[in-house]
Amino acid sequence: MDNTPSSAPDESGLLPPHTRIAIPETGNDYRIVEVGEGVFSDFTPMAVDLLADELQERGAVVPFIALREILDNLVHAVPCSASMVIDPSFKSLVISDTGPGIPRPDLAFELGYSTATALQREVIRGVGIGLYLAREDVRSCGGELRIDSNLGGGTHAHISLAGSGGLQQWEEGSDAFCLTQRQNNVLFLLSEGESLGPSSVAAELNVGVSTAHRDLVRLQEMGFVYMTPNGKRFLSEAGRSYLQSLLSL
Repeated sequence: MDNTPSSAPDESGLLPPHTRIAIPETGNDYRIVEVGEGVFSDFTPMAVDLLADELQERGAVVPFIALREILDNLVHAVPCSASMVIDPSFKSLVISDTGPGIPRPDLAFELGYSTATALQREVIRGVGIGLYLAREDVRSCGGELRIDSNLGGGTHAHISLAGSGGLQQWEEGSDAFCLTQRQNNVLFLLSEGESLGPSSVAAELNVGVSTAHRDLVRLQEMGFVYMTPNGKRFLSEAGRSYLQSLLSL
């Protein structure tokens, strides 16, 4: 019997994020696919394959390297939840997480900049070239990559695909980012068509019930969420339009 210790990485402390992938269907509907079971090393290829299949089916150029590097970078955010949303035109893609954010977003694309821990380096390379490679891959496909991140506010990776207008569209529509990443995720949860209360939101996004309640009240004040007489909250038409504008950036 071979008693040589296994060199496989210990991923027990790096479970993949609970992730919802929103895929456009006919009209304004989305099909929601959930991924995130198993170990982290299985998460990236599974999610990349799913996204690539949907994009290729619609004739989009798929930046495989970028998708892999961005999804691998979610290792920095776990434990968290994440969302991946494909624009209805299949010209852009938003990957978001509810993690702690990037400490120095101004250095995110700098070669050699990395905050990976020893455990994280066992699962990903963690040498500080991931986002740089991701941006170059997207650009080689005729698109553009933008990263928005705030400490405590999660991270958005916006990928514009070939022919979608790149950064100009984001700059023209920058007012759409008037909500926090957590509040955006609340809207994404509600876009699935189910009513959600503070307890459900808190459980889904790994936040306190009082925080979830404040977000729901804020979204209701803005008109993005409405509450029925029996106390159930749903996404309003204004909220749906907001998500559409966010996805088109």
